[in-house]
Amino acid sequence: MTSLGPRDPAQLGRYRLLAVLGRGGMGQVLLGQAPDGRLVAVKQIHQQFTGNPEFRARFRREVLASQQVTGAYTAGVIDHDAESETPWLASEYIAGPALQDMVAEFGPLTVSGLKLLATGLAMALLEIHRTGLVHRDLTPSNVLLTNDGPRVIDFGIARAVEDDVTLTATGAVIGSPAYMSPEQAECRTLTAASDVFAVGAILAMAATGTSPFAAASTPQVLYNVLYSTPDTTAIPGPIRSLVDACLAKDPAARPTPEQLLDAAARIDAEPVWPVRIRRRIADHQAEAAAWANGTASAAIVEESRPDRKLPRLAAAAAVVSVLVLGCIALVGIGRDGTAIAMDDPPLALTEEETRRLDICALLTPQVIGELGTSVSGVEGSSPSDCRSTYRDPAGREINISLDTTRPDYANDPPLGQTINWMPVLGDERESAFCRRSVKEQSGRQTVLSVTASVPGGDGCPVAERALAAIVRRLSVDPPLRDYPDNSILALDPCALVDMAAVRAAVGDSERSRAPHSCNFWGTDGSLYLDLTEKTRPDSVRTGNAHPTTRTIGGRTVYVGRDDATVCDLLVMTRPSHDDLAEQISVTYHAASSSPAGPCALATPVLEFVLQKLPPS
Repeated sequence: MTSLGPRDPAQLGRYRLLAVLGRGGMGQVLLGQAPDGRLVAVKQIHQQFTGNPEFRARFRREVLASQQVTGAYTAGVIDHDAESETPWLASEYIAGPALQDMVAEFGPLTVSGLKLLATGLAMALLEIHRTGLVHRDLTPSNVLLTNDGPRVIDFGIARAVEDDVTLTATGAVIGSPAYMSPEQAECRTLTAASDVFAVGAILAMAATGTSPFAAASTPQVLYNVLYSTPDTTAIPGPIRSLVDACLAKDPAARPTPEQLLDAAARIDAEPVWPVRIRRRIADHQAEAAAWANGTASAAIVEESRPDRKLPRLAAAAAVVSVLVLGCIALVGIGRDGTAIAMDDPPLALTEEETRRLDICALLTPQVIGELGTSVSGVEGSSPSDCRSTYRDPAGREINISLDTTRPDYANDPPLGQTINWMPVLGDERESAFCRRSVKEQSGRQTVLSVTASVPGGDGCPVAERALAAIVRRLSVDPPLRDYPDNSILALDPCALVDMAAVRAAVGDSERSRAPHSCNFWGTDGSLYLDLTEKTRPDSVRTGNAHPTTRTIGGRTVYVGRDDATVCDLLVMTRPSHDDLAEQISVTYHAASSSPAGPCALATPVLEFVLQKLPPS
């Protein structure tokens, strides 16, 4: 919250205004206090949207309808003035943080938190739809968290402005792209099923930390909503089937709110927020009380969140979120909603294609020959990385490598430029050893990272040119490997994992994935599963001795390391060529030593993986 500015009103209607909760394109949200002491969120519409008398009539009609929504999981509208110079409405103030902020600050919710969220959202939809309204803009920022459960805000308002000539003249779409239903993205008639789709997207975001349709640009987001099947494998099992049902492209195939509520009730978990979120809710309640009794100040509010990495959004309610996108201007969508080719298509590989990519073929002169003359062949230590050497026209030797094994490179800062819609990420602006990455926007959202080393020079322009050439090739004709039927390299590594065994090893965990690896890290340790192709373990000696072996699941397992905190297990599944073989690697790093040893926790993970392999 921030103090009122010189242009902010001191009072609207019977409500004394205390602070600014948030500002947006349609208006602002102010913290107000009723004569009886109750706190309210007062939403004031910007004056430029109120010149048409029809707008005021629609605004009044929709607010009156919204006042019928009084359920426990919504923030009810309690007053309004559609005739004011700047129309406003007052709704119940919810002293709680937005779901969007909590996931950004603390990461994905636990299964218990997801159950409480799913139950509350289903109850909110039942109440909103009972009144004949469709929310149309359900997003994580429009879901506030209280100790009793989530509260949905801003229902009915999008409907009030949707038909305004100022907006529809530009072909407006009301809503937030990453949480729109396909029918909303195509400007078709909406039903209650559209809100159910948004609930599925919100649950997916709360379970993974990102929208299931996230992309680098708005057109690509909407393309994903319309045509891509989201990857939901990172969502905990009890929630995944519910999310998949909600995200059906066909509205008729989605569950009703009643069915959603029943499915949430069957989740075997206690519906409760994590402790950190409950503490943040208490912070919001204390802050609201301070503004109400006159002891708060902008300085105090700002200092009360020293650990926050992101600017705080409005605590009580977001201003009506309206994004003007222009239906017929949507890149990739024709006038009748049919797909048309993009002039500059984004990189969109399927999951199967990401696993079959021939990485070394992307470093050949046929792809990156513009860098200079190749002075070595290509060499890779695994199916997911490769390196080569070129000599540029100035005679400098350039060492170039391509890697798809490091999803953490997606955390490199954006550099303000794009390649085929994707922001270019980099760890350095200028360096002799320089990395450039992009995160492709469909399938596994694989991170492609090119590293260029130019001794005595700047490797960053070289890495960018190589990455652009690689993306161009991948966009039109990705080089793919053909695997034998029993090859493990064609498998989804995360689909082979038993999450119960993983949780026993690392505790509550986060997950990252690459085409041939699935990694987990939590409070008790970290675990890495790799499906790879490298030198046969039986041809490697440690000093004069062969590596230690043991039998797990009827297979010979090579033990690379087994000490108080690290266990490294390796299984050869099939020889490939020369002295190479396809192999499964499970590496576990314990946060602290234990009497049983880390291999006691890594072994059940490997046993389950071995059971899921195709027949030899």
